[in-house]
Amino acid sequence: MTAAEAIHASDAATLARGAGVNLLGNIGRLSRALAMLLIARHFGVDLLGLYAMSLVAVEFAGRFVVFGQDPAVVYFLSRARTAGDEDAAARVVGSSLVLVTVAGLIATSVIWFGAGFVADHFLNEPETVLALRPMAFMLMPLGILPVLLAATRANKVMKYNVLARSFVEPFALLVGVAAAASFGGGLAELALAPAIAAGITAVVSVVFYRRLFSIRSLLPAFFRPDYLRDLVRYAVPTAGRDLLAYGVGRADFFMVGHFLGMAAAGIYNMVIEVAYLIKDVRQAVEPILAPLVAEQHYLADRDRLNMTYGRATRWALLINLAYFGVAALAGNAILAIYGNAFAAGGWALAALVLGQVISGAFGLSEMMLMMIGRPGLMFGNMAMLFALIAGLDYVFIQLWGLTGAAIGTATATAFVSFVQVAQVKLSAGVHPLRASLLKPVVACGAAIAVAWFLPLWSMPWIVDQILRALVFAAGYFALLNVFGLEPEEQRVSNWVFQRLGLVAFSRAVR
Repeated sequence: MTAAEAIHASDAATLARGAGVNLLGNIGRLSRALAMLLIARHFGVDLLGLYAMSLVAVEFAGRFVVFGQDPAVVYFLSRARTAGDEDAAARVVGSSLVLVTVAGLIATSVIWFGAGFVADHFLNEPETVLALRPMAFMLMPLGILPVLLAATRANKVMKYNVLARSFVEPFALLVGVAAAASFGGGLAELALAPAIAAGITAVVSVVFYRRLFSIRSLLPAFFRPDYLRDLVRYAVPTAGRDLLAYGVGRADFFMVGHFLGMAAAGIYNMVIEVAYLIKDVRQAVEPILAPLVAEQHYLADRDRLNMTYGRATRWALLINLAYFGVAALAGNAILAIYGNAFAAGGWALAALVLGQVISGAFGLSEMMLMMIGRPGLMFGNMAMLFALIAGLDYVFIQLWGLTGAAIGTATATAFVSFVQVAQVKLSAGVHPLRASLLKPVVACGAAIAVAWFLPLWSMPWIVDQILRALVFAAGYFALLNVFGLEPEEQRVSNWVFQRLGLVAFSRAVR
């Protein structure tokens, strides 16, 4: 193995290891789902609605507190550590903490003293004032937490982010909800649960930060925030993009409710919940991709940057296509878990998932733009996406109803993803398009065709769809094995299987 091949293999192993840890961490979020289930069962649907409405309002305020500092810290800290400037690394984190502390104090005061106004005029639910004030205390931890965890990610350590976000925070929330239920609390006591969970997680993030960096260096850096201007300039478009993303994620849902009624909106809500499970793959890849890209771009190593970008795109596409095949063949059966009425959203689910397949793979270009120092493009892209979803959904809902909304959103998402690919090519001279991308696409298409036209004896439609999904999965992975994995994928798969003790299986699929 040449020196260049060794470096590429090391990058591949780092990317796979970090993505694997992040993907595993998504399982830990089960505690959050259990917390919501407990609220619904013990406190009732009405109180759950008040709680959720209040939480959305406070988390929206939290976006102003965080102010795009998460990617900003990764960007500047990765550059400082690559240059070997440890003092600059401390000043980046210290400056960011100044920003979130000031924003946190302002936001907490606004929510606490303005809770009545927000409850009456924005949420139209006076009772939410009981939840808004306790939840206001989560805003400061919500600002500190991402800054410290972003610093650990900039050091290419993913486990601390996963432990804090996916295990500590959801579990603390579950314990808080259970305590409120056990002691007969109401909305105010229940609202303390996310605030306490955020506080505990922030304390844990300090412990994790201390394992990689010096805490003592933060105090003088906090009072010498000479990175404020750089952080603000970088974060302004990112923060604007986050606010637009909040609207983008809900635009099609509100349009369905407006044009098709609440029953259709209820079905589409579950379509979104199921379809967006596929985002776990992108959310697993992006945190470890960010510091790799920031480092390679800073070193002007275009060859490594190109390889990392293409590799991450192929891996995301390979996994996402498996989910799409299952959704296309068994979407009705999946949605029927929530009730037979929801099965009407099967085609909408397939369309929405297809858009997320493209976004999950080629949408990694969004993170590329962020880490090569072009966050301003992201804001424009998100504004374009919002406008496209609004326009296309309006037209397609009139034509195809519920499915039309999904087609409009998927089309807009795919278009903007490819625009971002072009922007990365123009900005950094790299792109993810490879002939090897055709292998999983052909394997998926062929496996879907076989499963779709496979003659099966008469049986209930749910069983029929489940069997076809199983046939697709077997065919897809068999064809991928026939087409062969890329060299770096063989090395990574061998490493994974050896770690799991499956050496014999590793040799069988090689």
